[in-house]
Amino acid sequence: MRARLLGMALVNVSLALLLIVLYIGLLTILLWIGIRDQMIAHMLASVGMAVAVVPVRRRLVLFSNWLLRLRWQNSEEILREFSAALSHTIEPDALRALLIADLPQRLRLYSATLWMLEPPEDQMFVAIGQEAHLPGATILAQGASIGKVRRCPDYLRVPVHADDEWARPFVAQGIGLLFPLRIGSRLVGIYGCGWSMSQRGYSRQTISLLVTLAPAIASALENTRAYTEIARLNNQLRRLDKLKDQFIEHVGHELRTPLTSLSLALQLLTHQPELMRDLSHVVRNSILQLEALVNRVLLLDHSFENATAHMHRHSSSIELLPLLEEVAESFMPAVCAKGLDLRVQAPEGLAAWGDVTLLRRALHEVIDNAIRYSDTGTVTITASVRDGLAVITVEDQGPGIPPDERDLLFNAFYRGRRTRALAEQPGVGLGLSLARRDIEALRGQIWLERTGSDGSVMCVALPAVELSYNEVGRSLSG
Repeated sequence: MRARLLGMALVNVSLALLLIVLYIGLLTILLWIGIRDQMIAHMLASVGMAVAVVPVRRRLVLFSNWLLRLRWQNSEEILREFSAALSHTIEPDALRALLIADLPQRLRLYSATLWMLEPPEDQMFVAIGQEAHLPGATILAQGASIGKVRRCPDYLRVPVHADDEWARPFVAQGIGLLFPLRIGSRLVGIYGCGWSMSQRGYSRQTISLLVTLAPAIASALENTRAYTEIARLNNQLRRLDKLKDQFIEHVGHELRTPLTSLSLALQLLTHQPELMRDLSHVVRNSILQLEALVNRVLLLDHSFENATAHMHRHSSSIELLPLLEEVAESFMPAVCAKGLDLRVQAPEGLAAWGDVTLLRRALHEVIDNAIRYSDTGTVTITASVRDGLAVITVEDQGPGIPPDERDLLFNAFYRGRRTRALAEQPGVGLGLSLARRDIEALRGQIWLERTGSDGSVMCVALPAVELSYNEVGRSLSG
């Protein structure tokens, strides 16, 4: 550190003196050639000095390194120092400081990039400390670039003017030399070196040092991968713990409502037995509410694999128009009570492939969610074909979903701020998570297409099939 500070001080002091001399010299020349306006002369001298700062400093750095022959540029010293530092480095920021900020300077490289195999799916190599949208910041693990690096033994040179597909991500990052980072035979990362400051390119000493250092970098990178995965799991556990608290709160609220009704009904029956007929429907509705809540919570315990196995045993073609009309009919009492308009639009003969029980249950949850949080307007259910898929859309005219809650919409136990504020709307935040599980078991997709103050549109896409003439005839006659 002292050696680097000494070199930095030497460069900066020399740069300041040279810029002062350059400024005075330019000012003298401008006045000598006939520019009498001092303001213009000073401005032109300042521009010339600003243009010269970067190239002059670069050459001063090269000169000071050559002149001092600092001990921190010795290969053995670099190897010893970085091996010790990497052995106890686990955080991505610390690894970035060592290998992207410090090591290139020590080796007189313009830049460096470190790609890490991103956990937990291991489908992508990501550049540490860079935005994912930048060119070359992410590289597919099964692509041509990684395949080329995986096959090289120790290091790989990237052509300056490369037309090969594999080289494009590295050229975009200004990389000229690649070092594969392996744990055993598994590639866990790539260390890319930017162009050398030396006119002669990469020295044999630099390449040998990085080949020797590569196992230590790979080990530190694997520790960083584990640290990142542990941090992700900890965040997930914290979110689950928060969702657990919300679940307990919501379930407690939902249990209190029917239990309070039952308690009051029993008290009234104790003192006024003649009210038995009037209170029987209160008791029946409360029991139905409790049964629905218990069934919904128990339904969440069924695994995704069980739903998938059930789907494979009962798969068939499902004509959508009769199914949508059947589900819509079950909501007519709630729709009439709220003064809503419920519409179903689907072409005859449009069908999807899957298990009708799972699809009916998923559509029931989506439509129930749209009706539950709509106070006025129309809820429209449509089905159409898009790109070979049967797409069912449920559009409402409710209050919409805030932007910060849209990514959490399908999480179990999650209820948004607006829905929690509506105390008269029961629920524990399981409906859409159950719908997503059922739709994914059908090899389909469910997503929020748009939302705003004028309402939301939820979409469900499933593989489309064509019904035979006899199947359509039977459906219509039924």
